[in-house]
Amino acid sequence: MDENNKKTDLEKVNYSFDMLLNDIVAVPTEDKGKPESDDKNLREYQPKLIVVQMLLDLAKSCKTENYKDNVKLRNAIKVKVDGDEQLSGYMFFVSQNPQFDYSWNYMRKCKTNYMEFLINSIRFFNNVLVDINMLIEKPRPERNIHVVFHDILEVELTNKEPFVKTRLLWDNFYRLATVKSDYNIIVKAKDTLLKATSRKEPSDIENLMDSFFEMETTNQRKIQKNETV
Repeated sequence: MDENNKKTDLEKVNYSFDMLLNDIVAVPTEDKGKPESDDKNLREYQPKLIVVQMLLDLAKSCKTENYKDNVKLRNAIKVKVDGDEQLSGYMFFVSQNPQFDYSWNYMRKCKTNYMEFLINSIRFFNNVLVDINMLIEKPRPERNIHVVFHDILEVELTNKEPFVKTRLLWDNFYRLATVKSDYNIIVKAKDTLLKATSRKEPSDIENLMDSFFEMETTNQRKIQKNETV
């Protein structure tokens, strides 16, 4: 298959939120080889997965053009949170626990920060999905390359459709609370950092990958030149 046909085939692939979740579920934890009695990650896996599923479902439901407008997105999230009866009941229940040091009034005020967290998560996951689909359209590197988003999602570039494989870095699960629409991206081979950038626009990761592939091509030419000497 020539390069043009290969490029066309890659462009037909559309990486979705469902594919992202399937990839995450396929690799439960980094520590699943440990004895179960000594594995905190395995015990916390299911509650963490529920949070991830909730955020991905929310990002998926707010993926349309309508929600690119910040006011519309904020209004939609406010309606969801304010109308969530179980969430309100849970906040009241927790606030009445004698071991909990905060009042119900404090819990209700936390709704504002919670809504901000949901909005930032929606922006983050939608932007990451755009970036992953951009990666699919790029050439396949000669060596095993991984692209990491905000130290949370690690994407491996592969030669098998859909040409990417994503896993969630469960040890960094807490970083979900800090996601924004802007985030850091690194390109690495094993544990070696090759390139890094701060992603504010879709063009930022495209420029990063173009720079990386240019570096790879230059290195490959040097290797070939040395082999022929």
